[in-house]
Amino acid sequence: MHRVVRAIRRGMVAAACACVAFGAQALQAISVTPQGEVAQVRQVVAKFDEPAVLFGDPKAAAPLRVSCDDAQASKGTGRWTSEREWVFDLEADLPPGVRCTVQAVPGFRSPKGQELRASSFRFNTGGPFVRQILPGTWERIEEEQFFVLALSGDAAVATLQANVWCKVEGIGEQVPIRLLTPAERTPVLKALRLEQAVAKKPLAYAAFTCNRRLPADGRVEIVYGKGVATPSGVPNSVEKRFSYRVRAAFAVEFSCERENAQAPCLPIRPLRLQFNSPVARKVAEQVRLVGPKGAIKPALEGAQDGDATVQALSFKGGVPHEADLSSNCPRVSPMRPVVPRAMATCSR
Repeated sequence: MHRVVRAIRRGMVAAACACVAFGAQALQAISVTPQGEVAQVRQVVAKFDEPAVLFGDPKAAAPLRVSCDDAQASKGTGRWTSEREWVFDLEADLPPGVRCTVQAVPGFRSPKGQELRASSFRFNTGGPFVRQILPGTWERIEEEQFFVLALSGDAAVATLQANVWCKVEGIGEQVPIRLLTPAERTPVLKALRLEQAVAKKPLAYAAFTCNRRLPADGRVEIVYGKGVATPSGVPNSVEKRFSYRVRAAFAVEFSCERENAQAPCLPIRPLRLQFNSPVARKVAEQVRLVGPKGAIKPALEGAQDGDATVQALSFKGGVPHEADLSSNCPRVSPMRPVVPRAMATCSR
């Protein structure tokens, strides 16, 4: 009986030693990044639990194979950065909606003869996200502002319309966006110098406005919601909000020096027009002060040669005594980074 027990024990020890020996013969990838959903992918990094190559060997083989459902986008080059780390550099950032698999190369062995254990890792780039929004959130916007979204990749137009909206202060419901017509979109893209970029990837840009006039001096958020998807149907899973403040209503203020509040303007002192937002210089130069002896041209206050905009002008000479005067203004609008629509007139 004792002999049988000792034999069984020896067999168990031998089996355990065999398992340890087998485990020691297997090379294992202890980490592979990225995994899961990752918005921007330019590199795959794998680390191993044992030296996998003789570092510096130019002929060292790749231990893993990176394959994606977009073969063209997933082109790249593998390299060893140490004896335990291998890196695969993609030629460019993967676009949205790409799914990739990282698998062990069958038959790969370390210098000690350890075979790489079969394994598989997966990641995807999710739906399109916002790379840039114009105008920037630090800028005051207009009541009928145009916006441009530059996305990380192509987005289905219907999903943009359904999942991007405006949140307006004082309004308890979502305000949908209205995509610009080609006639509206063209001058906006030209002003922002985006024509060539949009021509190459038209679905990666969206030009729109909120589908109602925004309140002057109010707060507005552009909400890029979950669900904006690639043409293949891969949706964005992260909501992003961009906060803005609407400018005060565009206005022109007239002022002059007087002996008292009820007295007329002093003709020997300048008469001034002040804009609450910058105005195109070529428009401001057309303003005239009209009196019984004709029209008087303005002087642009604070403007230097070459300035594109001004915010004030004055009439300094030739102002008649005891006369009724009026300012004759063209239609003027404040200058904005995205083509403005709101306009105002001045008169007195």
